[in-house]
Amino acid sequence: MKDKALNKAARYLIFRDMEVIVNTGLLIFISFAYLLGIYKLLLRARGEDFIILMTYAFVLGFGILGSNTILVKLSLRDKLSGRLEFLLGTGLDVREVIKAYSIENWRLSSLPSFVIFFGTYLICDLGKSFVALYLSCIILHYFLILTLNVIAMYRKNFKFFKNLIYFSTSLLIYLFGLFSKKIIFILERQNLDVNIFILGINIFATIVLAVYSFYQLKKMDNESVMEVKSVWS
Repeated sequence: MKDKALNKAARYLIFRDMEVIVNTGLLIFISFAYLLGIYKLLLRARGEDFIILMTYAFVLGFGILGSNTILVKLSLRDKLSGRLEFLLGTGLDVREVIKAYSIENWRLSSLPSFVIFFGTYLICDLGKSFVALYLSCIILHYFLILTLNVIAMYRKNFKFFKNLIYFSTSLLIYLFGLFSKKIIFILERQNLDVNIFILGINIFATIVLAVYSFYQLKKMDNESVMEVKSVWS
């Protein structure tokens, strides 16, 4: 019952924040623009491997950008405002709070990624391997959010933390587009399927993040989190 109440409270805080809603709407709009580019053959003409690579970059990248905004407005704001300290003072375990915040963050921030995946799947008919790739992306996305929530509890400078995630993710999407031909060429020379290669990377990254986040959660306690004083600078 406590878990459901935490999730409901986290959901309420997320959906009442206008910046989160606007940011999610903007990412969905860009997703439809990307799908229009595929549908009108402007991007589709560059080949199936290019579509898979860029869709992967947008699915994961938009998921991270969306979750970063929610992380700032939920987890980090709670830490800065003292609301988290109040919640922990009522007897809640910080690990329960992090899990509830992570799952609600994941649910909303995954929406633009789903739009991109589903639209691309319908337009290009990329098969079951592409579905498996998407499923690996959303699982990786969840453990990335969980990891970021764990790390955020011990950050002192939240503005730097937020900007680091935003700019590194934006750069990653840009580099995927810039070097897509070279990446595809290298994979073809090694006789590697793009779907299988990316799926392998996702599985490896998911295992690393899952092990790290669960380990950090296990040793986390209310006192250690409350000792860290954070600022927005």
